[in-house]
Amino acid sequence: MSSSEAYKLNEDGTAVDPAAFKAALLADPAKVASLKEEPEVLEIVEGEDVMAFQELLKSVYQAEKKRVERANKGMAERTIDAQRVSATVPRDTVQLYEQLRESGLQYGPAFRLLRNVHTPNVQS
Repeated sequence: MSSSEAYKLNEDGTAVDPAAFKAALLADPAKVASLKEEPEVLEIVEGEDVMAFQELLKSVYQAEKKRVERANKGMAERTIDAQRVSATVPRDTVQLYEQLRESGLQYGPAFRLLRNVHTPNVQS
């Protein structure tokens, strides 16, 4: 099983395969180092209680989902000027139009008027 498959989640944030998820976590030295900073979490991850592990994943998933919703809401409520100030990452317009074309929005040369596109620097 690939690591991306091991980290698959159900809609509620629980692991599709908790054993594979745990194994993938414990096989990654960077993630283990991060877990060691929170001993209670590490105890659950290393433990045998599958329900506690699933509840932990669900709570982390829900917290992250709320964080993303708050960030998106905050972004939407900002003024245009504030959004312009935060848009510091330049985008290649050729690539942008290619992505639009791949998603079904095709613009001919006469309608490709964007020359300078910037996006916010958002860490995922």
